Amino acid sequence: MLVRNYTECDVASMLEQALEGLDHGELVVEVKYCPLGSKRIASGTYYRRAPKAPDGKLIRLRINRANRYPVKVPFKTSEYYTKKDSRGREVIYQKFRVEDFHTPHQVLVAVFLHEYSHYLDHAQGLNGNYKQTKADKFAIDRLITLGIITP
Repeated sequence: MLVRNYTECDVASMLEQALEGLDHGELVVEVKYCPLGSKRIASGTYYRRAPKAPDGKLIRLRINRANRYPVKVPFKTSEYYTKKDSRGREVIYQKFRVEDFHTPHQVLVAVFLHEYSHYLDHAQGLNGNYKQTKADKFAIDRLITLGIITP
């Protein structure tokens, strides 16, 4: 894995540790700051095709310089609940698991693991059904394994 870091957050070793035992040889990871004025805590994108990366295996991570820690990050779960709306109709909602992250490094690892799940799906030729929930669950499992969050 090649990490191109354009920030002051030295996360290369944490990203390597997060993928211990998983294939990530040709992956290229770019770490940048969010644009000024962005209201996002962080963001990430997995690119299937990109001119800057061999075979398009590129994950780009962005972290907001203006974050005040700890930050709360929601993750989708496979749990749902129903609730009646104002007209008495039942509406199905998805439950979220909200985690506190105390450093930009932890946030970047969480976003990276989510995007890495998309990379794995693409490498295995899987379709995109329920991909966001699946990616969030993958990230949660790895973050627990790493000891960044508790079960």
